[in-house]
Amino acid sequence: MGTKKDTSNFFTTEIERSQYWEDYLTARPDYTQDDFYARVLEYHRSHQDKSSTDRTIAHDVGTGPGQVAAVLSGHFDSIVASDLNESHLAIAQKRLASSLDSAALAKITFERLAAEEVHAAGPSGSAAFVAVGETMPLLDHAKAFKSWATLLRPGGTLAIWFYGRPHFTAAQGYDAAACQQIYDRLADAMFTKHIQKEAGPAYKAGWKRATDCMSSFLDNVDLDPEQWKDVQRWKWNSGLEMSFYGPGACDFDVEVVSRIRGEEQVELVNDPGFWSKSWAVQDWMLFLKMNLPAFRQEDVTSDIEDLWAELGKQMGGPDVRHGVSWPVVVILASKA
Repeated sequence: MGTKKDTSNFFTTEIERSQYWEDYLTARPDYTQDDFYARVLEYHRSHQDKSSTDRTIAHDVGTGPGQVAAVLSGHFDSIVASDLNESHLAIAQKRLASSLDSAALAKITFERLAAEEVHAAGPSGSAAFVAVGETMPLLDHAKAFKSWATLLRPGGTLAIWFYGRPHFTAAQGYDAAACQQIYDRLADAMFTKHIQKEAGPAYKAGWKRATDCMSSFLDNVDLDPEQWKDVQRWKWNSGLEMSFYGPGACDFDVEVVSRIRGEEQVELVNDPGFWSKSWAVQDWMLFLKMNLPAFRQEDVTSDIEDLWAELGKQMGGPDVRHGVSWPVVVILASKA
């Protein structure tokens, strides 16, 4: 029997699981809410040469089910949707073939590439826009930024964004803090088995890198001013915990680091309604289930089932819905 490869790529599915990705999109925030793309694209337009007639190429790094590539097809001449995992690309192709018109679909090509190697998808300086949605904590930052800086043309835009752990929105009629405490225990219980399992050093390093990045609200992402200008960091609800699980799920020390430079612009927004959803306990269950492709039914122990029952009761019943708030960060930079 072969030895399983030691890899830092813990967020993967080995087979095409269409239902996983449909549930994933149902459970996750909708990027089209609250003019999100309009804000990001306005930053991009403000840094472009208005007189240029060059074709515009955008890259969707870590495309997953392809929802970002689909939106970008409405704003750029050509899209490269890349992912390290073949099964993710297969699902993206199927989803977009059934949801986009032929003209939009013809703009998109699919490439199997690691996020740290996307410069291989085209000539140096060929891209106008690189999108990195919900992927940054998984990556080797130094290698990734080197690749993106190579691929982007001067004035091209790098757009990184990430959302983290959902939080019960405080409101009259229920105890949001008590509900959150139960959910946090559930998240830790589900993740502990996978984070702390016996595995090689690359697997362990991948989890630590992701955890440190999330716990730092992506402040540990370093943008070299020799390569990047007009760096802006937008943060929604930065008082909420970003990591999908707490330090108790980890068998390593979590390091919170800030590499924000003085010249960078940081905008803090407290808006519990940003990307808000209204969830019953079943929706919370679906979100946690979709947090990691490796989660399986056998991970749900009797103790976890008891906690779900406790959460449903604390929420006021299985069909009672409450608002959900998200911690969100966007990092925008223009290629120098």
